[in-house]
Amino acid sequence: MKTVFDYTYKILMAISESTGFTYKEINIIVWFIVIPLSWMLLLDKIYQRRLFTIAFSLLVVLTLVFIPNFTEFCDWLFQKSVDFLNLFNTVGSNYVASSVIICLLTPFTVYMVLIRKAFFKNSN
Repeated sequence: MKTVFDYTYKILMAISESTGFTYKEINIIVWFIVIPLSWMLLLDKIYQRRLFTIAFSLLVVLTLVFIPNFTEFCDWLFQKSVDFLNLFNTVGSNYVASSVIICLLTPFTVYMVLIRKAFFKNSN
């Protein structure tokens, strides 16, 4: 799991360095905006509407408008995410394992379900 964690970290750092956003900002953008937005697009494909994408996009835009300092907000939300992942330490996990399971495997599983429903409707 450490290898997957390290590889993901390196990718996020490369994105950070190429965009000028901090690592924490990229982390929040990817896991709280890009991934959920892609899920909304898939849900819209499944239900043949644009409702999910429009609603989520509106929520993101309104949130960003009312955040006085994006960097501070991302630092705060990143720390809350770390705190959440560390809660699993009490059941024998650790930050790296929890990160891989919750931040990578869980979204991957959601993608598999949504992609199957969106593009392979006959295989329900």
